[in-house]
Amino acid sequence: MDIGFLPSMLAMGFAAGVLHAFDADHLAAVSGLSGSDGKRSVRFALHWGLGHGVAVIIIAAAVIVFGAAIPERFSAFAESAVAWMLILIGVHTFYHLWQQHKGNTVHDGKRSNAMLVGLVHGSAGSAPLLALIPAANFSSPAWGMLHILLFNFGLLLAMLGVGATLRRGLLIAANRDGRLQISLQGSLASFAVGFGVFLLLG
Repeated sequence: MDIGFLPSMLAMGFAAGVLHAFDADHLAAVSGLSGSDGKRSVRFALHWGLGHGVAVIIIAAAVIVFGAAIPERFSAFAESAVAWMLILIGVHTFYHLWQQHKGNTVHDGKRSNAMLVGLVHGSAGSAPLLALIPAANFSSPAWGMLHILLFNFGLLLAMLGVGATLRRGLLIAANRDGRLQISLQGSLASFAVGFGVFLLLG
């Protein structure tokens, strides 16, 4: 590859990561997690982004450095797991809201399972392809892996922005009207469940 194209190729990696963060299934996952506890939306987004990044880096290293192929059965399993995770996230949020309505306290001590959700998302279909196809054009595996790192950095920054926006929106809703906040949380849960069902049926 012509060295003159190197900066633009690396910039494309960062931009691709930013755009990839706004995939509908990613937004459904982070918004669904945030539906149960809007105050921790940024933390959920961070954990999800880190999990996603770890998966893409592992897959990238296997393909770029070691020349391995990604089994089709693995990708299909990961995509199915994403759908079921979205449904479970939404159902958990509805359960959380119902317990709140009854005046019970729900402890979400392990909601950092957002990292596990991100790990599965990063293993499924489009992320490895979007990141690895341009990386394969680099003559050096080191440059290819740098492209992957920039892809993940762009995705993480964008997802943190999504988390901050969700947190701000839920706090505004809570300050104005408790019913508005609950309605918004319910909508986020419905989005997660609905998109999970859509992925299963698609």
